[in-house]
Amino acid sequence: MASLSVGDIVLCSQIAYRLLTAATIGRKNAPRDLRELENVLMALSCSLSHLQNAVEVMSSGNCNPNPHAVDVQQNLGFMVRSCCTVLEDLERATAKYRDIIREPSSAQMGGSNARFVKIKSQWRRFMWDFREESLTRYRQKLEAHTAAINLILNTCIWSAADRIENNIRRQNQMMEMLLYQPSHLNGRFSALVHNAHLPDTSDHVESHFLSLLPALPEPTVR
Repeated sequence: MASLSVGDIVLCSQIAYRLLTAATIGRKNAPRDLRELENVLMALSCSLSHLQNAVEVMSSGNCNPNPHAVDVQQNLGFMVRSCCTVLEDLERATAKYRDIIREPSSAQMGGSNARFVKIKSQWRRFMWDFREESLTRYRQKLEAHTAAINLILNTCIWSAADRIENNIRRQNQMMEMLLYQPSHLNGRFSALVHNAHLPDTSDHVESHFLSLLPALPEPTVR
């Protein structure tokens, strides 16, 4: 399974943006199902933008390494490419309608009222040819992809937070050990210095002990 690349995300974002731009034209006159599809495309675009930022940060090496990073990137790569396939299908299916609905110039339309009538007519033609269940199916697929991308992003964020917390805990333990060792050595050194400054009483004790012994008789000379 191929890993995730920024190029896949950019391509997916570009298609979503084109579809979102087309759906925004004449939005007030668009049917409810198409407005719901627009909302899903907006959410997907935001998720892809956050995903692109996260991938760029991971690629830069400025974050804590995730032991499961390869598996995560492979899963994200599969999701993004699958999402891109759905967007490409939707783009091909709506190509002729998007060309018709694209906003014309004032001179071509002959005024805002004529433009309003034409856009409304094109939306009706779109909904007549493009069945409601087709829009619902695309919307549900894109919602599922958006939810899956957000789920993995949130999982990566929480995993990164846990790794940071564990690293901080280990660093604190190391600091405590480093601080304990000098204090322990200082205590032993202080004890040695204290003992070195005590008066040497060994000679006094020895003379006192000898004074307590009975006097021995002097040897006689023959």
